[in-house]
Amino acid sequence: MRRFARRFSKFSILGLANWVVDLGVLNLLFFAHPTREPWLFATYNLVALVCANVSSYFLNTRWTFRGRVEHDLRQRVLFALQALVNVGVGNALFWLAVRAVFVYTDLSAFVGGNLAKVLSASVTSILSCFILRHLVFSSRRRLGERL
Repeated sequence: MRRFARRFSKFSILGLANWVVDLGVLNLLFFAHPTREPWLFATYNLVALVCANVSSYFLNTRWTFRGRVEHDLRQRVLFALQALVNVGVGNALFWLAVRAVFVYTDLSAFVGGNLAKVLSASVTSILSCFILRHLVFSSRRRLGERL
């Protein structure tokens, strides 16, 4: 249980760091080219998610799951698949949320976009943690191979 709590704490700290990258890139693109078009905002979000997933790979393999990293083709492919799921789910949720905010509220694009980001990032963080822990960096597979 302690190992899980420690790993979850590390994952949470890195998740926060990746969220800063994600939100930072999204807002940087928005401030460079403000918009209320959901499809363009979703494009900014896509770029931000890709940057955050690249950061996630390097930070998680070097700190959170360091003892489980094999740097083999299997882990890289599984991480890439996890990232694709993360980007797909995150961007779909973001687009739906930002569209609803723009259509049904008078919130500014900045506030609406950031609210949509918080919603989508919350869901994808939980999903990502589960997939990374139980599929990509699973200790059960390595133990089974050694027996």
